[in-house]
Amino acid sequence: MPKVVKPIINYTARDFASIKQELTNYAQKYYPETFRDFNEASFGSLMLDMVAYVGDIISFYTDFQANESYLETALEFKNILKISKQFGYKFRPNASSFGEASFFVTIPSLPGLTSPDYSYAPVLKKGSTFSTTANQLFTLVEDVDFSETQDAILVGSTTPNGTAPERFALKAKGIVISGEVSFKTFNVENYEKFLSLFVDDQNITEILSVIDSNGNNYYEVDYLTQDVVYVPVLNTSDSKQYAKNIYKPISVPRRFTTEFSSAGATLQFGFGTEDNEEKVLDPTSMSLDIFGKNHITEKSIDPAVFTKTTKLGVVPSNTLLTVVYRRNTQATVNASVGSLSNVVSPNFTFFNETALLQQSVASVANSLELTNEKIISGEVSDITTKEIKLRTQGAYAAQNRAVTAEDYVSLCYNMPSNFGQVKKAKLLKDETSFSGKNLNLYVISTDSLGLLAETNDIVKQNLRSWINQYKMIGDTIDILDARIINLQVEFSVVSYANVNKFDVVNECIATLSNYYSGYTYDIGEPFKITDVYKVLNNIPSVVDTKLVTVTQRLGSNYSNYDVAYNDLISDDGRYLIAPKDAIFEIKFLSSDITGEVI
Repeated sequence: MPKVVKPIINYTARDFASIKQELTNYAQKYYPETFRDFNEASFGSLMLDMVAYVGDIISFYTDFQANESYLETALEFKNILKISKQFGYKFRPNASSFGEASFFVTIPSLPGLTSPDYSYAPVLKKGSTFSTTANQLFTLVEDVDFSETQDAILVGSTTPNGTAPERFALKAKGIVISGEVSFKTFNVENYEKFLSLFVDDQNITEILSVIDSNGNNYYEVDYLTQDVVYVPVLNTSDSKQYAKNIYKPISVPRRFTTEFSSAGATLQFGFGTEDNEEKVLDPTSMSLDIFGKNHITEKSIDPAVFTKTTKLGVVPSNTLLTVVYRRNTQATVNASVGSLSNVVSPNFTFFNETALLQQSVASVANSLELTNEKIISGEVSDITTKEIKLRTQGAYAAQNRAVTAEDYVSLCYNMPSNFGQVKKAKLLKDETSFSGKNLNLYVISTDSLGLLAETNDIVKQNLRSWINQYKMIGDTIDILDARIINLQVEFSVVSYANVNKFDVVNECIATLSNYYSGYTYDIGEPFKITDVYKVLNNIPSVVDTKLVTVTQRLGSNYSNYDVAYNDLISDDGRYLIAPKDAIFEIKFLSSDITGEVI
């Protein structure tokens, strides 16, 4: 009986050339009498090429699919988002910017007196809209009561003879957010398990409310298993000056989750109905009271409570669903100082308006003016895939609690974009603290041009409220502005003799500008001078880079934080060492990068 020879297959051949070579060797070894035509122009060579071609494609897609299955090696944006979602990272492509606006109205004076008639002091209602000089729309998020203003009260105009005030100007401040309110309706017919609805608006920033035709409100939750949420209730007690809202827990049998993408937002519901949804949870039953204490303390969660519901919420059916959401009207959502000045759609109310003169009421309403005394900032640059990967790793490690410095930074980046966003954050221990548990959180944002700017107070307040949900009970957090160090780069290069020196200088400046454009240093990250040498030496018309000088840029358009250069430069002169609470920036690339050809 003849001995059967087992073919030897080389599994390391992965590309076209190696696969074809292995096929040729295989045919020559095992079919020496059957197949002998290995001429490049023969039909047999064509068959080998076709098989190698198919094998190369299969090998490529096998490697590609394997790479796209892991966060570190994934390249496709949509695949990165899918993997990030599995790790608990919530992607929001559009950010809102928060800020404070100053409003001015004029009201008449009391007849025969030199004091304002506060019966004409209006309330500017939330939802009023305003715009910047660049036509970016902003919406007021809280009522502004001019009768309770603590700001300036000035004489607006006097009588014709100038002896008495005729009108008084009142100033009040309110919080505004970028974007406008829009809505979309869905005609939901028969009952469908895990109903999913898509809001196709690329500029959507947040879902404000979801209401069906019967008046039932659906609440947004982080996960469908969450059936208790905290909602703000207006504080009408005497303590309202200290806390405008009171957060109270409510049970939400009607709920949904939201998944954002670059094309819009997807609303995901559960599969319960009015008949089969189990007992609604009482928020007070979620905690185990700790008796024997006369003060408010943390309560322990009773895990048995979560087994009382299995339907993941009531799904809408046979109704008309209205989704109200906020959307940005421009790509740039930040506003420079004084740019918010146009009144678009104001909404005024007056106390006991029927007893007032309608002509005076109209005059007060028409006198409204506004401005922003500070920048309104959030975020303008699109998040990169590298940033998504890093934030995902931080979100997964944090596990919805803040213990390490990385956890706090991850929370800053994962704050919902409708509360505003910061560009960079860094947590440092406060060395001056006596307790040793005080922490300093340094943050920085960007302005309407994408340049570094201090984070406004509203975003800081939102960030503090966001972090307080997750921080350790013994930690105290101070949110501070990171200091900006603006840099100027000067270089001297040697070029070839047959090229125009002016063209070489312009090419060097353009190459360096392109290299640093769109890149934002981290707080405390060093500036590598050797990178400038490397970029310049890679330019074909440059023979060698002789000298690179990096200095601090000061002036009216730059940061006023001055630091000694000797404190920044490293011992070997290769890089600049940033202070722990500072960040480097080449602010104006066209003018802050200069050079010469020697």
